[in-house]
Amino acid sequence: MGKNYYNVDFSFSFLLIIMFGLSCTGTDEKITNPPITESNPTNVTVGNALSIREKMIKHFPNQLLYYIYVDHEQCFFEILVNDIPAFQYFQEGGIMSPINLNNYIAKSGKQKITYRLYPQTEREQGEGFKELTPYTRFKLTLFSRDHLDTVGGFDHQVQLLDHANLKKEDGKTFVAAGLPFYEYTLTFDAMVPYEIPALANAQDLSKLPKDELEKKTLVAYNYFRELIENKNKDTYSALVFNSDVRQIISQYQDENNIRENGDEDMFYFDNPTFKVEPIKDYTLKLYGDGKLVCLEQSSLDLRLRGGSAIWGKYKGDKGGTFARFLSLYLYIPKGKDSFEIW
Repeated sequence: MGKNYYNVDFSFSFLLIIMFGLSCTGTDEKITNPPITESNPTNVTVGNALSIREKMIKHFPNQLLYYIYVDHEQCFFEILVNDIPAFQYFQEGGIMSPINLNNYIAKSGKQKITYRLYPQTEREQGEGFKELTPYTRFKLTLFSRDHLDTVGGFDHQVQLLDHANLKKEDGKTFVAAGLPFYEYTLTFDAMVPYEIPALANAQDLSKLPKDELEKKTLVAYNYFRELIENKNKDTYSALVFNSDVRQIISQYQDENNIRENGDEDMFYFDNPTFKVEPIKDYTLKLYGDGKLVCLEQSSLDLRLRGGSAIWGKYKGDKGGTFARFLSLYLYIPKGKDSFEIW
């Protein structure tokens, strides 16, 4: 799942767009076997999830963090790490915060960073662009630092890579000017003290018939959506447990981090104004070199574009209507038929 939840302000157009049950799948089939299962080492419930997650904390002598800074102009973009979505940006303005990569690094060795550029179709001033412009600019800088260095970590960070987008022979014009899309992949070597085997033991979903995979994924998404709608905290906590553990280990989390993430998880259940939307207008996507599947919004509305098909709206503390998306990446372990949450 990756805990990729994010908020979008819908307050300015609530009247224009009213945008996780099986009743939405077009079938009245009753699920006898859950479409999403878990392989937890112990029984996990909402009551014991926090204490069990805290027992998963690992202490390593070296805790390298990998992260990138991005500088861009006249484009929207997505970042994938090892073919897994790590960040997307479909709005104006720049971003100052680093994009952390460890959650997408399963073990030491060679890693891939892919960026995808799209035309900036909407702008606050002037018309948007239908294609990438000659002045499109994208720069990516990769750093690492020791998570254990809590005093001067950023002062001691190491620059591993500095990449600027390719240009044509004139040295000025963006190489993909005039195109609706551009993709480029970089590689780097990472050294991490952990190894997370989930996808190494996953089936290649690209080998399944697309219609069969889409139907199976939609049933799973509606099942997960109903857990939220019906406030089933125990089953939810059990299903997301291994995803939580991956983040605890890869991001070197402590008790405070775990508690904060647990509070975020319970937002969907405890906020009385949150209403999960029906699953519709989606597209099937494969990631993780064919081992992960998800449903994404098919809308080009920038507030929805690229978002998870599991989402809902809630009221802000100071008024306004906001949307929150919950990314759900699924895989099938070898030897099994049901999904688990990555």
